[in-house]
Amino acid sequence: MEAVTSYLRKAKKPSSEKAHAIIDKVLSQLNCESPQGHIVAGGLQAAEPHERGTGLLRPGVPIVIDIFPRSKKTGYFADMSRTVCIDKPSKKAKKMYDAVLAAQELGISMVKPGVECRSIQDAIEKFFAESGFETSGKGKEFPYAEGFVHGLGHGVGLDIHEGPRIGRKTKDVLAIGDVVTIEPGLYYKKIGGVRIEDLVVVTKKGCRNLTQYGKEFIL
Repeated sequence: MEAVTSYLRKAKKPSSEKAHAIIDKVLSQLNCESPQGHIVAGGLQAAEPHERGTGLLRPGVPIVIDIFPRSKKTGYFADMSRTVCIDKPSKKAKKMYDAVLAAQELGISMVKPGVECRSIQDAIEKFFAESGFETSGKGKEFPYAEGFVHGLGHGVGLDIHEGPRIGRKTKDVLAIGDVVTIEPGLYYKKIGGVRIEDLVVVTKKGCRNLTQYGKEFIL
C-alpha cells in the first residue's frame, strides 16, 4: 500500500496498470502472492466494488486500493483497503470519505465475542441512512446498486472470504479468535466509490486491529 501511494504522489500520469504491477512486485519480494488479483480503481470505475481498475488515475477523484495477498509460506490471506485522492477532492467525495471512516470506527467498536454479526451490519446501515447516504436500486452482484451495497465484513484465513460473515442475511455470531474484515463503503455512479478496510481479531473483551496503516485521504 505504501509503495502504491508513494507512486501516486510522484507520478505525473499515474495508471491503474502501473499500480497493479507495483503491488505484484512488492508482494513477490515479501514471499507473497495475489491469486485473486487486487483493485486500484479510480473515479467512476470505483462505483463498482469489485472493479479491478484500468487507465489513468486522475486527480480530484477517489481511488480505491484493495490488496488481499496470500503468504506463500503459510497459505493464509490478509485483506486491506484504502481510498485516496490525488489533490483536493470534491465536497461530496470528502463527505463520503468522512462518513465511511466514522462507520468503520463504529463497526470496529462493536466487535466482541458473542455479538450477532447482523446487529453490526444493521448499525452501519442505520448510521449511513442517518448521515444522508441513501442506499437504493437493484444491483447485479450486490443487493443494491448505490450506497452501502455490500456486507460490512467477512472472515479471512486460508480462504480470502470465509466465515463468520458480517452482513444482512447472516446468522453468524463472533467468537474469540475470529479474524474478520471491517470494510464499510459507499458507491455512487456519478461520484465513484469509497471503501476503508481493516483486519481485526476478536479478543476476550473486544478486538485488536491487525492493520497498522494510516487512513490519509488526500495524498
